[in-house]
Amino acid sequence: MKVSMSVDREERARMASMVAKIARDLGIPCKVEEPLGPHTTMGVGGPAPCFLEPTSAGILAGLMREMAAAGLPFRILGAGSNLIVDDRGLSTPVISTASLSGEPERRGESVRAPAGMLLPRLVRRMADEGLGGFEFLEGIPGSLGGSLSMNAGAGGRWIGDVVAEVETVTPAGEIGSHRPGQEEFGYRRSFVSQQGRIVTSTTLRGRADEPQAIRERIRDSRAYRVATQPLSERSSGCIFKNPDGDSAGALLDRLSLKGLSAGGAIVSERHANFIVNRGGSCDDILRLIDLMRERVRQQAGIDLQLEVVVWRDR
Repeated sequence: MKVSMSVDREERARMASMVAKIARDLGIPCKVEEPLGPHTTMGVGGPAPCFLEPTSAGILAGLMREMAAAGLPFRILGAGSNLIVDDRGLSTPVISTASLSGEPERRGESVRAPAGMLLPRLVRRMADEGLGGFEFLEGIPGSLGGSLSMNAGAGGRWIGDVVAEVETVTPAGEIGSHRPGQEEFGYRRSFVSQQGRIVTSTTLRGRADEPQAIRERIRDSRAYRVATQPLSERSSGCIFKNPDGDSAGALLDRLSLKGLSAGGAIVSERHANFIVNRGGSCDDILRLIDLMRERVRQQAGIDLQLEVVVWRDR
């Protein structure tokens, strides 16, 4: 999510000073000119003027109220697993939800977990406690909050299928909870992203099972992903959304785009809808995306839409 505008150097310094003061007053860790590449799985991205890490829903709500009152723009960052950031950096502060952390709390056949928790860790932790039904999420490298915002999924299942309740903070700083219906989730979208909310915790519905049986399903899911996706390399997951009636990866594969490159950005040999970063820049990656889209447009007459999110000021 973003509320963004391009600003000049003087305005950037003024904004950073205002945000740093708000952060100090609220006791929020704030890093100045923080490079964003290390906070993304693709590994590219220049600095943000301020990088804030609120540690609770209440603190995040207070930050949102202060930012809104001052008219300050911002962007929200989860695990950075579906994101490409401009190497020139951003003009707006970035608020990370990674520190909205803690231990998951099992409640019968459900579990409540913080937004900053990574999905693989949550799935494995619940397996130890004999709570399954989330195995399809094991190979998704995102955080719970970010994955819910985009309704991440795998193997024809989506995180929205197992969501019971979501606790959020609005950009105005209002804390609330919501029990969403299935109609509030769709392909790579959710009510969270559509309404600009920030997830702070989520309750997922599961089912009791033997820990060993759950672990076996996790291993099967992991083995499939290892065989079909470049999990050991830097990437941001699927680049394009699936077009109607087809798979973007299969379409790109049919057009023999595996191995296509631009600088250090290369279309994965394991999955044609993944770009791997082997020392490339943001510009390399975006140039390769343009090449892929143009090939598909020319050869198949299809205009592929981005699934990955790109952060740029211009």
